[in-house]
Amino acid sequence: MKIDFHIHTFPDRIAPKAVGRLASISGITPFTDGTTADTLKKMEKNGIDVSVCLNIATRPGQEQTINDTAATLFDESRGKLVGFGSVHPNSPGAASELTRCKALGLKGIKLHPDYQEFIVDEKRLWPLYEALSELDLFVTFHSGWDCYSPAKIHCPPENAARVAKAFPHLRMCFAHFGGLRMWDDVDNYLAGLDNVFFDTAMAATMGLDPALARRIVSRHNSDNILLGSDCPWEDPSISAAWVESLGLSDSLTEKILGTNALRLLDLSSLPNSPVSRDSQQQKQ
Repeated sequence: MKIDFHIHTFPDRIAPKAVGRLASISGITPFTDGTTADTLKKMEKNGIDVSVCLNIATRPGQEQTINDTAATLFDESRGKLVGFGSVHPNSPGAASELTRCKALGLKGIKLHPDYQEFIVDEKRLWPLYEALSELDLFVTFHSGWDCYSPAKIHCPPENAARVAKAFPHLRMCFAHFGGLRMWDDVDNYLAGLDNVFFDTAMAATMGLDPALARRIVSRHNSDNILLGSDCPWEDPSISAAWVESLGLSDSLTEKILGTNALRLLDLSSLPNSPVSRDSQQQKQ
């Protein structure tokens, strides 16, 4: 099973504008048109069984709509998409909205320090991290360089490590293998921290050195590394092929491609999950 832990989709009415704008900024040709339908079609074609759709509240007040939509995504996609919610750190009701995320059954949230204009270890974020920890909600951060604000790194590995150490019970994924284009610092500051997860999003496209990737993997908890593509900005088949090309053991490669995410998301317990459907078919 292959589970892509890092993709993005947009509502049909805004997908052309959103994807077009980001393509212009990044200079990357998108793999999908950003709609759910096109994403599902191309994920199936590329052998991806389940994808985690990371939503971002880019301004206060968007949270409820985003989170309500994320909560319906799994059933509407027949278990092919798992929606993560989001809150904006400047929203007065951010902490209470996290409680609502938990009640909605969301597995986690996405925070994007560049889009949401915060540095990852600012103390004003501490109450939010505390609430996430108490609710046992997973959180994924955009980490490292970003084309949206290339001159200012909002989540560098050194700062990310301070958050991880301050909240040891908060499970957090620092996307893009811990910090896009900052992988030496990932090795120095984040590798080996027990509550830290990495996804592989854009590692192939942005040229993470395979030798350095293997070193980081060797120093990190093997349960905490996840396949990710950042689709539509990277074709997930490229992301998976890059993992397979690292020369890791078969068991570790299998964990990264899907087993780790399967355990983390607990998909086998959900009725619409491809995992539970396969299990039922085998019993029959």
